[in-house]
Amino acid sequence: MTRLLVGNDFGEELRKRPGAGWWVQRLVWFAQDGDILVLPVRPEEDYLRYVTSMTGTRLSSLKVIIPPPGHLGAEMLTSDRLRDKEFLDELGEAVAGAAVDSVLALFPDAAIASLAEALGLENRMPGYAFVSQGGGAIVNSKAFFRAVAAGAGAPIPEGTVCPTPQAAEEAVLKLLAAGHVAILKHEFLSSGKGNEILSPYDGVRPIGARSATVVTDRAAVHAYLAERWDALSGDGRNQVVVERYFPDSAAAFAEFLITDEGIEFGGQGDMLSEPFAIAQIIPAPALTPDQAQRLVAAGRLLCEPLHAMGYRGRLSADGIVTPDGDVLFTEYNGRVTGSTHVYAVIGEQVVGADYARDRVLFEHLWPEGWTAPSFAAVVARISGAGLAYDPATRTGVVLASAFNRPDDALHCCVVAESLAAAQEIRLRLEPLFTGD
Repeated sequence: MTRLLVGNDFGEELRKRPGAGWWVQRLVWFAQDGDILVLPVRPEEDYLRYVTSMTGTRLSSLKVIIPPPGHLGAEMLTSDRLRDKEFLDELGEAVAGAAVDSVLALFPDAAIASLAEALGLENRMPGYAFVSQGGGAIVNSKAFFRAVAAGAGAPIPEGTVCPTPQAAEEAVLKLLAAGHVAILKHEFLSSGKGNEILSPYDGVRPIGARSATVVTDRAAVHAYLAERWDALSGDGRNQVVVERYFPDSAAAFAEFLITDEGIEFGGQGDMLSEPFAIAQIIPAPALTPDQAQRLVAAGRLLCEPLHAMGYRGRLSADGIVTPDGDVLFTEYNGRVTGSTHVYAVIGEQVVGADYARDRVLFEHLWPEGWTAPSFAAVVARISGAGLAYDPATRTGVVLASAFNRPDDALHCCVVAESLAAAQEIRLRLEPLFTGD
């Protein structure tokens, strides 16, 4: 079986992240013997050797193809790169000799559907018809999410979708009048980086948002929106979600795989932010059994209309548990997320299919101040300290991403018997990377 795997990011018309070349290399975790990988930049050999040594994939059997840089440079797989003639000739030759039976991408972008069509592989791409008509925006829109959730009966915070600053002003004032805190959300940004909080009182920490501002009357709300509307709406291209924000709530997700056969549960976990997303714990230790059951059951409700519409792929249903114990959903993400390879590959394949019974996966982004000269140096330091993942004990540290050296960005996944044990290993990592 040969698959064509594409390491793309958000469609460029939705969001431009020119520095995402290191992040999409998590695609390598999904690679199996004989696969063809398309990536924006060529991964380091040290990274390729490391990941394939963990998964058991034969590195020599993989073919990695990189198209020439496009109008946004070399870090994103923009549509012009995927249309490049020399690239298509090289990829077409590889595909012709491999009998590709599936096309899988990190993000369901119409450009990937066009690529599949150019290669004669549209029948090998799950959800091709849906994606080819721009469906990727539907399954990643915070505005469309609220319509799907409301229609499917999944619980969501009080709020509304606002096409204009005037509508947003009324929605915010309604929440403030009830004594609630409001959060305003960019339709397509992620990790909390497009969220802003408006509160009628001081002291609200912007967890999962980039700011928290006190507003006490209509004039203050009006002035705030006049200043921030363009940023929140993508210069007027997108709608803005306004909903109730619950201070001191816990964030969690349940992820599913939607196929022709139905909806399959993947994994669930806690999400930690300071103020943006920095870590996840799989499975979620903060949830009671009842809350976990409600999270998964209502998350499945969100998948059902998308399955009927023809979407095929991963769907992460993200929500919160309020201080009163209510489970409410705040968005969905119809793509291969930053959690997918953690539970589906590191968890199920590396640690074992039953990992959730007796192991915790604590995956986190390097804190500010951690540094190393290279990916190979990170591997060497962790191994030298006796902290590298050990298949015999099923504990230790797995490097879950490529290394973005300019920003010292890397994701580590600590595998341990408990959250306390994982946090202890995390503390032992710190001196290895704070002395350079």
